[in-house]
Amino acid sequence: MFEMLLIMIITLILSGFVIGITPYVTRRNIHFGVMLPDKANDLSITKKWKSQFFRWSMISALGSTLPLFIVFFLNLEEESVMNYIGIAGSVMILGLVALQFSMYFYFHRQAKILKNETFSSDEIRHDTRIMISTNFRNERLTVSNAWFIVLGGIIILVTTLVPVLLYDQIPAYIPRHWNSDGHTTLWMPKSLRAFFIAPAIQLSLLSIFIFVNYTLKVTKQIITPKNAEISIKQNRAYRYAMSKMMLVFGISSLILLSVPQFLMVFSISDSTKFVWLVIIYLIAILGSVIFITLKYGQGGERYKPSHDSNNDYQILDDDSFWKWGMFYHNPNDSAIFVEKRFGIGTTVNFARWQAWAFIIGIFGLIIITMIISLS
Repeated sequence: MFEMLLIMIITLILSGFVIGITPYVTRRNIHFGVMLPDKANDLSITKKWKSQFFRWSMISALGSTLPLFIVFFLNLEEESVMNYIGIAGSVMILGLVALQFSMYFYFHRQAKILKNETFSSDEIRHDTRIMISTNFRNERLTVSNAWFIVLGGIIILVTTLVPVLLYDQIPAYIPRHWNSDGHTTLWMPKSLRAFFIAPAIQLSLLSIFIFVNYTLKVTKQIITPKNAEISIKQNRAYRYAMSKMMLVFGISSLILLSVPQFLMVFSISDSTKFVWLVIIYLIAILGSVIFITLKYGQGGERYKPSHDSNNDYQILDDDSFWKWGMFYHNPNDSAIFVEKRFGIGTTVNFARWQAWAFIIGIFGLIIITMIISLS
């Protein structure tokens, strides 16, 4: 019970923190999905918005953990306690996400009002030219997908072959499900089919990691006209750091998925240590995301800052192509993948059919993975 409660609390608090710091790590011209002149960073109102967003994000995250502690005051059996924590935790996570989106939309609207009422068209500079580096992709931008294929392939191969080679030595009944305390709740007759579920899920996840790493390489360039050379170096450093984190995240995820396979092979009914491994994994991954976010920011803009806050360098104002500052739809842009407006990472150009094919493919792969895992 304690382990499951701890996982929920860590997830809620770190999620609140990661979302809360988002306005501080997006590009300095972007305020809650709205492009504003560089001088807007010095306004007290924009600083107040960021502070309020972070503060309320953390308050709501901490507050969302309180319903979880009610379980200590309820006279419930252990199974009912687990069900309560699982359901209540899931509801609180969804509620936290909904509240954070509501706060974002509020400040997004305020930023649009500020833009329309405070800054002139000359300050907005709609005709800002796009700067492109023709040799941008000639240097290393990401970790090679070969590393994903080789390392991931080895893990999947071991996960697949161990139960096959040791099949005759495996007991007739194997543990299939464990509760949050690590105790087995379901035993089932051994079969090769049961041991092929984990490799199938691993293969699906590896495909997603490889494709995400590919998007980091092909995402559209955004280079600031001032100090363009340093801006290019920042962007390259950011992409490579994100790619390395994706490799570590991907390989560690595949290793983690191998553990239940070996628990079944060796008929280990107590998986308490595995539960703690999940907790450590969760903290490490979220900690890595926070580190990359704070060090590099969106597009690497926080990495070795190259600009003087007293000088303007506004990049292209393309607000008209961003719905709510979140969804990019530009038929005139050939790019499929572009930087997010709110947060770090990549999103798609919804005006391109390839983007919809990518989205449908990802959802299809997720559904197939869920079907396999539940079978």
